[in-house]
Amino acid sequence: MDNRFVTAVWAIVWKDLQIEKHTRQTVSLMVMFSLVTVVMFNFALETELDAVRNVATGLLWATILLAGTLGLNRSLAIERENQNIDAILIAPIDRRAVYLAKVISVTIFTLLLELVLVFVFIIFFDKPFWKPVVLLVLFLGTIGYVAAGVLITSMTMQTRSKEVLLPILLLPLVLPLILPAATAVGESMVIEPDLSIIRSMVSLVTAYDLVILATGFFAYHLVVES
Repeated sequence: MDNRFVTAVWAIVWKDLQIEKHTRQTVSLMVMFSLVTVVMFNFALETELDAVRNVATGLLWATILLAGTLGLNRSLAIERENQNIDAILIAPIDRRAVYLAKVISVTIFTLLLELVLVFVFIIFFDKPFWKPVVLLVLFLGTIGYVAAGVLITSMTMQTRSKEVLLPILLLPLVLPLILPAATAVGESMVIEPDLSIIRSMVSLVTAYDLVILATGFFAYHLVVES
């Protein structure tokens, strides 16, 4: 990567971070939605504590997916409202830099959400979500999810029903990522986890990340120019 590519990536990431710093619309919206979801689910199963703990891993990933989709939609809306994306696409920069920068910035937002969620889940469900394996899987899963989300978001950007199309197209696409990620997290929660299962699931998550990043990296210019 040359200096122009790195400079373009950093400039777009910095722009996204500054917009979020001043508006506080994306991360705060994701966090509030997640907290409401977790609290409602916890009170709905208040009398079934064992059942709540058993589905805590699935609830964590479901919350991340829903809040992440909300964050992607909001990020897209901000770009369209301020016509930032039009200015970026007009600029003489590599489209791959735009893709990579958006993946980095949205990943940062989603990881901030997950820091809050891990703390909340530890308190509400009394499960060891602080384990390094869990945090690693969350990190790897977030990269793949956001990489796919940015690609799908860019595809639906010009459509009238973009808010509806995004989850319809994105959720089936990330299913091969979420299943092994949830399995790895769930296995790490047991008293004596099977390390071979965890390693194989982490390998699947990593492979998905590489495939979707490579796809977005080389196909993004076709998506935004169409």
